[in-house]
Amino acid sequence: MQPKPVFSVDCAVEEFGDAQCITSGSIQRASERLLTFQTGSALLVPVAANMEADAEESHYFVRDIEKNDGCTLKVKQCYLGDVGCVVWDAAIVLAKYLETKQFYDPSSGVNVWAGRSVVELGAGTGVVGLMAATLGAQVTVTDLEDLQTLLRVNIQENQALITSGSITVKVLKWGEDVSAFLPPPHYVLMADCIYYEQSVVPLVESLKLLAGPETCIICCYEQRTEGINPKVERKFFELLQQNFSCEEIPSDKQDPEFSSPDIRILHIRKV
Repeated sequence: MQPKPVFSVDCAVEEFGDAQCITSGSIQRASERLLTFQTGSALLVPVAANMEADAEESHYFVRDIEKNDGCTLKVKQCYLGDVGCVVWDAAIVLAKYLETKQFYDPSSGVNVWAGRSVVELGAGTGVVGLMAATLGAQVTVTDLEDLQTLLRVNIQENQALITSGSITVKVLKWGEDVSAFLPPPHYVLMADCIYYEQSVVPLVESLKLLAGPETCIICCYEQRTEGINPKVERKFFELLQQNFSCEEIPSDKQDPEFSSPDIRILHIRKV
């Protein structure tokens, strides 16, 4: 997630069945509420603070994400950190979308991800990129320097599930040089990256630089109705539509359990 948030909270971890979430009375925005899917499992409420990544176990708690094949991604999150240090709702919606039958159906021999190059922007914990790698993609997860440790920790934690794909981690600050990620990847993935007004222009610039004529950008984000968020979304799409076309994915094409009316998935391509 980019850039740094301007708020911080004290937080407590509570258990909801076999799921964990971070709660705080200080966070009131609707975008940071607890989202419960049809399974009844809770996802995470993002929390913000100044992040200092630390590899000690005491600094992490784990979110288990079950894949359709029965394996489980174990995603470590930080008790304290910026918005990239926990799993956001849109990240899980996107991760589960990647293994829907249109992309991945072993029973019929379908695997769109096998051998495909993927770059994830604003990867945070890396859950979306990790899912793609376990499905056979050649993934590069990217974020700012201070999230590299968390990304590496989660790659190491889930390495055994990555059998035919691969995953590496690199620093990418939006709007800066992307030559290390070229030629253009087959897919660019981004979950809840449309958030800060000051990041909109550099984010769109990175998409323009990264995407080729065959690149599909899959963008998943939560629509937020409070504060400056609607303005940020409008600005993003106004800039995006100068160079890209957008196709919204209907709910019946998403994971039947991990979806929500206020979380949108878009396929974006250069025009």
